Amino acid sequence: MLSTSPGGVLAGRYELREKIGQGGYGEVWRAWDRNRSHEVALKLLFRGRPTEAWLEASLLTQLKSPYILEVNNADLIVDVPFLDTALAKDSLDRVCASHGVEPHFGVESIRRALRGLALCHSRGLLHRDVKPANIFVRANNDIVLGDFGAAALMDSRGTAEAAGDPRVRAPEAYLDGRQGAAADIYGAAVSLFALLTGRWPFDQVMQAALDVAIQAGARPALRDLAPHASLALSRVVDQGMHLDPSRRFSNAAEFDSALGKLPPRINRFTPIAAHPNHLRCWRVDGKSDLHVCVEAGDTQHVEVTHAGSGRRVGRLCVPCAPSETAATLRKTFDNLRKG
Repeated sequence: MLSTSPGGVLAGRYELREKIGQGGYGEVWRAWDRNRSHEVALKLLFRGRPTEAWLEASLLTQLKSPYILEVNNADLIVDVPFLDTALAKDSLDRVCASHGVEPHFGVESIRRALRGLALCHSRGLLHRDVKPANIFVRANNDIVLGDFGAAALMDSRGTAEAAGDPRVRAPEAYLDGRQGAAADIYGAAVSLFALLTGRWPFDQVMQAALDVAIQAGARPALRDLAPHASLALSRVVDQGMHLDPSRRFSNAAEFDSALGKLPPRINRFTPIAAHPNHLRCWRVDGKSDLHVCVEAGDTQHVEVTHAGSGRRVGRLCVPCAPSETAATLRKTFDNLRKG
């Protein structure tokens, strides 16, 4: 097996500096490319497929797009496939807080990833591992799709062997172990759900329980976890995650278009860390800068206050039982969405 350690040099050109990631497919290193005199991200695919690596390498290095993290080189070191890609500033799983993100940011991030997917699919390549950890933020803050360590060529049916993170595996992969472009679309919808809510739609710890939940589609409603997301956005995510692949969007461009047709935002709803004695809080940026907060207690209050003065917006402050909190929040945000 290929030996890796800081200071080691691979393929006569890549000087390993720091391991920055490790997963089921291998390791990712910050490396210095001596040939081009700059830093790169070097992913070593210890569970790769050497016999297919050459053709996939050719395709990957041709994926030039403002929506894809650039693949500079892809080849074999001894018998280990590797990818040399641009070094990103961060990935969305680390950028996004556990309480979720502002919907416009989540939507625009996934739209860019979908444009990257559309190019992959047009070249006969499946990503097979679309998730927030594989959507990157460049140094200029552009969002791009990356990490093609699990990518595979489509066969004559447009499918490949199922692979990638089990939490974004599409339900149809459990039928015959194969997945197509619809599974990448499913992964993009799962990623948007995770960005909006701050958690996976299926987060069972035991693999068997996770498999059952995915196949049954047994997940919380998006707006129960992210009441700041609109009903229209929730419906788009639901379609992207439909159990039946034929009921999802027909391709990545159609999914992108559906997100682009959502009503324009009037206010921006950003989840923030909860204030003292509050369970959940949001900042509302728009005509008025407000806070929406859920106060802790047996009878919870959804409070809307002016961010600067703390003065309550009486008509929007509602007491409710804990079981009614999600519905009350949805109604509050819908009222704020109307302006």
